[in-house]
Amino acid sequence: SAIFYKPNGIKTTISLSNYWSFKNNLDVTLLFSTRDLKGNLISREVLDFQSGNILNFSVDKLEEGSIEVEAFSSKNLRIPYAAIMCVYEDENSISMVHSYSRNHSLIELEDDNAIVVGRESCWTVRGASSIRNCAVFHNGHLEIPSQIGKLIITNVEGCDFEYSFKLPRLNAFETYLFEIDSVVPNLKKVLKDDIGWATVHFLSKSSFTRLLVIWQDVQRKEFQVTHSNFDYTSHKTNHVTSAKPAYMTLPKVNGVLPSVIVYPKFSSGTYTLNGTKKFKSGLVYVTNSKKLTFEGNGKELPARIVTAITGKSSDSASLPYECSLGVVHEKCPPKRFHWFLVSGEHETLIHITSYSEIYPCDNVQINLCFRLYLPNSKEVLEKTFVYGSLEEIPSEIEAKELFDLSVFNGFACISLFSHFGGFVVYSSLKKNNSMTLEHSF
Repeated sequence: SAIFYKPNGIKTTISLSNYWSFKNNLDVTLLFSTRDLKGNLISREVLDFQSGNILNFSVDKLEEGSIEVEAFSSKNLRIPYAAIMCVYEDENSISMVHSYSRNHSLIELEDDNAIVVGRESCWTVRGASSIRNCAVFHNGHLEIPSQIGKLIITNVEGCDFEYSFKLPRLNAFETYLFEIDSVVPNLKKVLKDDIGWATVHFLSKSSFTRLLVIWQDVQRKEFQVTHSNFDYTSHKTNHVTSAKPAYMTLPKVNGVLPSVIVYPKFSSGTYTLNGTKKFKSGLVYVTNSKKLTFEGNGKELPARIVTAITGKSSDSASLPYECSLGVVHEKCPPKRFHWFLVSGEHETLIHITSYSEIYPCDNVQINLCFRLYLPNSKEVLEKTFVYGSLEEIPSEIEAKELFDLSVFNGFACISLFSHFGGFVVYSSLKKNNSMTLEHSF
C-alpha cells in the first residue's frame, strides 16, 4: 500500500506503472480510498491495468486530504511498499515524489515487524518569510491519543534547538501537518538567515512514520516536495566494513552538476567528504566534482548516510528541487533494471550515472534497452543502443529523442535494462521555470 497527501489548490496526479507485471509477471487489482483530513472516507474505487500499462489517477474528489492506494493479488507481492509516483502541479511549478507512507498490515503489527516510533529527519527548512515549511504525517487504522512531540532545528553551524509541542489526538487515517512556524516563531534567527534541518519525534501506532516534506511559496504559486528519512541518531543503522569508500555520483542536470546536501542526524561519528572536508553535522556542498567519496574513521561506514541533490532550472524559480538519496558502497547489490516517470506534456530528461568503482565494467560493449509503457495501450515500445564504454553513454537524454511522447496524455513510464549493474538513473520534468527530479525504481 501507499498513502499520499492531496493539498488544497494543487493539481495532484497519482501515477502507477504495472511493474508488478513487467518485473515479476504478477496481476494486481487496485483499491483507491479517498479521505478528508480527519480520515473520513469520501470514496472508494477499484481499478486495474486492463486498458494500459500505466494508470494515472487524478485526485479531484476532495480539496484536501489523503489517498490510499492498495494493491491486491492472489500471489505473494514480495514487497509490502507499493512503488508509486505522485505529481503535484501548482500554477508555476511541478514536483514529484515516490511512495513515502503506508498503513502497516495487521500481520506486521502482530509480528512486531513495523516501525511506529516516529524519529523523522532529513527535512530541509528554508527561513525566507515567503516560504511555508511543513511536513505531512498520515495516520493508519488505529487512533493515536494526544501526545507531546519534539522538534529539533539544526542550523548550518551544527547547533541544535529543541522545542516541545502538543500533537492532538489523531483519528484513524487522519492526516496531520507539522507546521514549523507554529512551533518556532523565530525560525529565521535560529537558521542564521540560511537553510537548516528539522527533526520530529512522535509516536505512531499503525502507519509508517515517513513524512512528506513541503515547501510552498503561495504568492509565486510554487510547490515542491520530497520525503523525510529516519533520524539515525535514534534509529540505528548497520555498519559495513569496506576496503573502498562510499560513493555518490552526481547526475548532470541541464548540463550542470547540482549541489549536494548531507543531512544531519546520521550515525554518530566524524566523516570525510572527498578526502579533505570533515563533517559531523549537516552541510551543503556546492560541488564541481562529479564523484563524491565518503570515508569514516577506519574501514567502517554506516550503511546509510542520507544525502540529497538540489538545484534550480532557472534563477527566476523561487523553490529548488530536492531529491533525497544516499551513498553507494561495496555491499550494495547490483541493479540491472530501472524504471522512471516521463511526461507527454512537460519536458522530460533522463539522467544516467554509473559506479564503476564498485561494479567493474569488463564488457567490450554496453547495451541499453529502453522500453516505453503507456497509459492507453498494452503495447510496449522498445529501443536498444550499443556503446563501446561507459564514457560513451550520454549523461542526459531527452525522452522525446527515444520515443514519440505525443501518443499519450498525462504520464507514462520508461524502463532501462542493462547487464551492467552499476547504473543509477533519474528523470526530471520541467514546467515553466520549475523543475523536479526523482531517482528511478
